[in-house]
Amino acid sequence: MFDKKKYFFIFILPFLLIFSACAPGASGSGTGAALEGTPTPENMPTLQPTPTFSILELHYVPPYYSLFYGDIISASKTENGLLVYSPINAASWEPAIRAFQEHFPWVNVLPLEVAAGEAFTRYTAEYGTNVRTADIIVSPDVVAWQEFIAQGQVLTYRSPEEAYLPSWARSGSGIYALSGEPLLIVYNKQLVVTQPETMEQVGILASAFENEYRDKISTLDITSPDGFAANWFWLGSEGEPGWNVLNAIGKTSPTLTTADVRLLQAVASGDIRIAYFVPSQLLLSRLEEFPELGWSYIKDGQPILLYNMAITQANASPNSAKLFLDFLLSQEGQVALAMGGLTPYRSDITRVSQLHLETVSQQVGQENLIFSDLAPELQDAALVQPVLERWLQAMKADPEIPAPVDTATP
Repeated sequence: MFDKKKYFFIFILPFLLIFSACAPGASGSGTGAALEGTPTPENMPTLQPTPTFSILELHYVPPYYSLFYGDIISASKTENGLLVYSPINAASWEPAIRAFQEHFPWVNVLPLEVAAGEAFTRYTAEYGTNVRTADIIVSPDVVAWQEFIAQGQVLTYRSPEEAYLPSWARSGSGIYALSGEPLLIVYNKQLVVTQPETMEQVGILASAFENEYRDKISTLDITSPDGFAANWFWLGSEGEPGWNVLNAIGKTSPTLTTADVRLLQAVASGDIRIAYFVPSQLLLSRLEEFPELGWSYIKDGQPILLYNMAITQANASPNSAKLFLDFLLSQEGQVALAMGGLTPYRSDITRVSQLHLETVSQQVGQENLIFSDLAPELQDAALVQPVLERWLQAMKADPEIPAPVDTATP
């Protein structure tokens, strides 16, 4: 009888032997070597997993930020850009904005240059209307900041960069120092032979050459926000010797002005020979434009004007504003600000940027740095008014000019 199973086995056996000989690990010699080019566990290529980045890594956010910061980044993509009010010109802002947008390209930052006090009055006029107002305000106006805090117009926000900032750069209530701008002595190099480096030397020149310097010395009007801060804190540090210097300068009938490019033009043209308390951010970004100008830090008492910033309560883009504020306080942001002529202060970039507050300290001495701050007594008219009146008398100016206090309420 025909055995189908036996016949199938006899028929299939040669094919099994051939398959076995060709199988991985088999060879005609019986060595078990693999055929050349045949993958084995030993020579199989290792599959690399596709890298995945968190949203913080994707945008190069510092590693010490909370993972929840990704929610701020995501939410900012639904917002409509940023509006910034500040006395800083567009050219000075450009490096910082360019670097920021490399991280967050969807955030369009529009810096609007306004005077230090105008930032607040403009915001006040726009508050509660349908007009888009500032998301962030930057200003050295110490009096207006006090009013702004009292009115509840500062968005309370704690930056993740806060731990890396000096105490004087953190004013509380969400206000941080963007930069610490030293006030300078600026002079016409062709017209001033004895180039002053101290306020005492300016006073000596004014006394010794009263006629030559009549109407040729200029300074910030104390009724301007930066002029008030400069004089208030400098006089508070220098006391009566400071008043003696101002009395000597006042005999030359100095020109009182505001911190804008017209002051630099006046010194460059020779209409003014010396100007003092000139904000460094006004000058240092324009040195090539005015080669006639020389300048010096004030080595017998260096005022540092803090350009404070905060997010406003009426902002339209809170998440984008947080991104920008944090970036400006970061290492990278501070270096970018220096590229625009502002003076950074973070200690961990001291050797990275030639323009740095530590450089100022090395030249004038740490003990000679005079910081403006948000001192509560600035709102006490009984303390402020006598200083204003004495200053105006020293400068032979109109004593009826009111104190630079903004009382407008939004």
